[in-house]
Amino acid sequence: MFGSFGISASKVDEVSPSLRFIYLLEIFTAWALIEATIWHSGKPQSRLFWISFLFIVTSTIVHRPKLNEIGLSLRGLRSSLWVIPCAIAVSSAAVLLAWAAGTLHPLFGAIAQARHSTGYAIWAVLQQFILQSYFFLRFEKLVSTRSAILLSAGLFCLAHIPNPVLLVTCLIAGCLACEIFRRNRNIYALGVAHAILGLTIAITVPDDIQRHMRVGIGYYHYHKG
Repeated sequence: MFGSFGISASKVDEVSPSLRFIYLLEIFTAWALIEATIWHSGKPQSRLFWISFLFIVTSTIVHRPKLNEIGLSLRGLRSSLWVIPCAIAVSSAAVLLAWAAGTLHPLFGAIAQARHSTGYAIWAVLQQFILQSYFFLRFEKLVSTRSAILLSAGLFCLAHIPNPVLLVTCLIAGCLACEIFRRNRNIYALGVAHAILGLTIAITVPDDIQRHMRVGIGYYHYHKG
């Protein structure tokens, strides 16, 4: 029978060998699917995206976790709300610096700015679910807390290869986000902060450098304009 994800610091010794194998298999499979998705384009990428999505959702449900265990309840939300004003402060400073440097620019894409921002915000929350509720919780069952944070942030960073801006940002932000999640077990405020900072990078860092925030094969398909 599959185990559930406890909300307290896990004791690696208490995880059975069979469950350890399952967690490792889930991590490896999810990671392989994500990498396959970002290194394909067109219809194959779309198919791989949905395969990855379904695998992550299904392999989460089979463990029958409680919502508060995977950060989807309101528990811990209030204590983690401080990350939003912090993200706004960082964003405001970055916008002012970009304005002074002459690099401030609108979001890329033909769709309306509000629609673009809303779509990215939803995607940011989903990314936090994958990072925290999926990878971090599994690593936390297998290794020490510090190692779980570093491994989860490392995977989050590598999922943004070969974009240098996102690689550095995601490694640092990933470590901070995992520690905040470890303490509060809630992804909602983290998702909002993620969206704020991601959109900030998109409008403050020159497109020639961050290439419309693309990763994987899309990074090499970038065309100016």
